[in-house]
Amino acid sequence: YRGAVHGLADANMATVGGWDVRPCRVGDALLRDRVVDYDLARQLQPELNRLKVFRGYHDRRYVGPSQWGDATHVLSSREASDAAGAL
Repeated sequence: YRGAVHGLADANMATVGGWDVRPCRVGDALLRDRVVDYDLARQLQPELNRLKVFRGYHDRRYVGPSQWGDATHVLSSREASDAAGAL
């Protein structure tokens, strides 16, 4: 589609990343949490597990109580004094 749609970025310049409050690799989480079809998750798991997952900002208003105990991969209060600073 490059060249056909004005302003469309080159897909080769795309990058994937993210952050989470749980210290779990992306591919493992995808498979465990059944985010997509099992076979697709199994195929993507090795490649997605190579992605760096940045520590997240833990705000209990946006994280379910079932995940509070697992929220160990977080920014410290010094690193992010408020939610805006974390983002």
